[in-house]
Amino acid sequence: MFSHLAMGQLAMGEWQTHFSYDNVNTIAQSPNRVYAVSNGALFSVDKQDGSLEFYSKLSGLNDASVSDVVYSSDNDCLIIIYENSNIDIMRSGGITNVPDLYNKQLGTSKAINDVFVYADLAYLSCDFGLMVVNLAKNEVAETCYIGENAAQVKVLNAVVYHDSIYAVTENALYAAAVSDPNIVNYEYWNVTQSDNLPGDGVIEQIHSFENDLLLLRNGKVYKKSLNGNVWENVLNDVDILSLHASNGVLMGMTASSVLRISQDYTYDIIPLANPHDAVLDDVRNMIWIAGDALGVVSYNNSDQTISYYKPSGPAVNIPYRMTFSNGRLFVLQGGRWAVQYDRLGVVMIYENGKWNNILHTEFPLLPTGSYPKDFMSVIVDPLDNKHFYVTSYGMGLYEFVNDELYEHYTFENSTISTIFPNGNLSQKYHYMRMDGGLIDSEGNLWVVSSLVDNGLNVMDIQKRWTALSYGNVINCPTLGLIIMPNEGSSRKWILCHRERPGIVFYDDNNTPYDNSDDFASMISSFTDQDNNTLSPSEYYSIAVDKNGAVWVGTDIGPLVFSDAEASFNSNQCTRIKIPRNDGTNLADFLLENEKINAIAIDGANRKWIGTESSGLYLMSENGQETIEHFTTQNSPLLSNQILSLAINSTTGEVFVGTGAGLLSYQSDAAEGNENITKISAYPNPVREDFNGVVTITGLVDGSIVKITDISGNLVCETRSNGSLATWDCKNKWGHKVSTGIYLAICVSEDGSEYGKTKILVIE
Repeated sequence: MFSHLAMGQLAMGEWQTHFSYDNVNTIAQSPNRVYAVSNGALFSVDKQDGSLEFYSKLSGLNDASVSDVVYSSDNDCLIIIYENSNIDIMRSGGITNVPDLYNKQLGTSKAINDVFVYADLAYLSCDFGLMVVNLAKNEVAETCYIGENAAQVKVLNAVVYHDSIYAVTENALYAAAVSDPNIVNYEYWNVTQSDNLPGDGVIEQIHSFENDLLLLRNGKVYKKSLNGNVWENVLNDVDILSLHASNGVLMGMTASSVLRISQDYTYDIIPLANPHDAVLDDVRNMIWIAGDALGVVSYNNSDQTISYYKPSGPAVNIPYRMTFSNGRLFVLQGGRWAVQYDRLGVVMIYENGKWNNILHTEFPLLPTGSYPKDFMSVIVDPLDNKHFYVTSYGMGLYEFVNDELYEHYTFENSTISTIFPNGNLSQKYHYMRMDGGLIDSEGNLWVVSSLVDNGLNVMDIQKRWTALSYGNVINCPTLGLIIMPNEGSSRKWILCHRERPGIVFYDDNNTPYDNSDDFASMISSFTDQDNNTLSPSEYYSIAVDKNGAVWVGTDIGPLVFSDAEASFNSNQCTRIKIPRNDGTNLADFLLENEKINAIAIDGANRKWIGTESSGLYLMSENGQETIEHFTTQNSPLLSNQILSLAINSTTGEVFVGTGAGLLSYQSDAAEGNENITKISAYPNPVREDFNGVVTITGLVDGSIVKITDISGNLVCETRSNGSLATWDCKNKWGHKVSTGIYLAICVSEDGSEYGKTKILVIE
């Protein structure tokens, strides 16, 4: 019915979302599909064949992070509510944005807590009152402040019951005539305070079911008939978390089941852990359930069979830190800054289009009874991509073999230190604040810890640990990311992220287990090429490019150290200047005063730079040319806050971790091959409806690619970015080529490598 995006092979320049589907908490049904929301992601299940469709900014949505969906059968549309209070109305003909509430300036929260549809109107229960949207006109009709003297009140949900509209807050029930044109005036609302309502505790929902008005309060359900004034307790033997009336049947969600409630308030039990929502499909005699980690669950009322529909995806939508190694993407939700973020330890692995999530429940509990939390960095064995280590900002180091937990290293079985060696059990096990790590060319594992005397620890291939002291830089309390710019070198760079921030330079002098000849220094202030003194307050990211230059992301923009060896323990750096080209000979520093959260280097040595609030930049090799600047306004980017970046060096796919989730972009650069072998092109053949570019793969960096027709006439010429070159199916005059077979003749820059492939173009 609606536009969609299916997961699959990315074409050049295309994007793909990678959402979590482990927390399905809201569903809505149309005649043919069941729509579901999980961790802000929207997808649907075809009722007939079970096929899945996915919706995002890529498919035309106007925002990210969906919080609720409601289907209007009268208007044949899906109402999509976003966490930021933006609203989309999706029909078969397209998507209409209703941004009035999103754009509205309010001094309080604009959150939308519930949506109730009545005829052409959608009543939005908001933190400030009620907002009414006319679905036929795709516009806001009214905003109602129903509190005393037009005060803002947090409306939990609303319902139309016969000739009245009812709305509840946590401590009151409001009512007004639904046809009254004056409901925008608070004086036309009658209010019943909690003291005059049945039960006690917090009011949770109001519902209409058959001829009864239902009130859910503190887990108990009360009904009042149309002509009655007395509330009666029903379903008093169960604790109800939420209610949903659907096609003449009332659904009640408990902690461990869905109750199918009949008109006489007897019920059948469908056992299911942690259900959130349910609707009855009376045409197929099925119940569709928002099943949390189980995905969308269908229950057949006829034969009691249960089916599950859950897309592959990461466990959570927080890509705080990412690593791509040997064909696999590793994603962690973090995190740390001043303190731990207290996020459960989950390792998310993406390989060959599928996700494998190692959940916190698969880890043994600590002696404190806690699951691991705040995973920070993944260090992958270069010889075995299923052997890796994960650091925790508080709970030590975890080793995995064949993607299963193999060992947990703590202060008890390694030289890893706890901040409170003499503290209580919780302090000892929750304050091993680890972050960055690496494996050197000899197979030694190096890991970094904060706020301890021995901030650097190394484990050799025999699992023997050595603790190393920083000596004169011991006062750096927030050590984090560590890199070794030159393979085989004994020199390491370590970021001190905040609180006495700077860069720690460490050299073990090729004796990693002997601290006596080590060198350690920390520099907090640097001097650029114009003799400006730079003292960043925060350091976020670090990367080494293909020329050996170190790029460091700070709160004042990127700092560049042009030669890692020459810059070791030097306070000299460079800031990239961007000429204004306005006749003044003036220039601006690249992303000056921007927070640079992430930096990644692609196969053409270009720089991908992720900022805190300005989106994603692709800069040229020297950093002076902006090739792309992706934002939420000009691309499918989910958020302008970029948390992390990782690149598949073989394919050139760039994974972008944003504040609203993970997505990837197929770039036109990948790591160059050593030799030209197995040249191929895709798509091939190029169909008449294709409007993208043809990608030619299998090249060495800088290969010259000549496109000729079958007679050998030159059509156009280009050069590869790493192993990739692209052709827009146009000739050198910019005209679309005609149907025919074309040759891509590829020669390395020095002429030593040669190859070709055929491309069929159909016009």
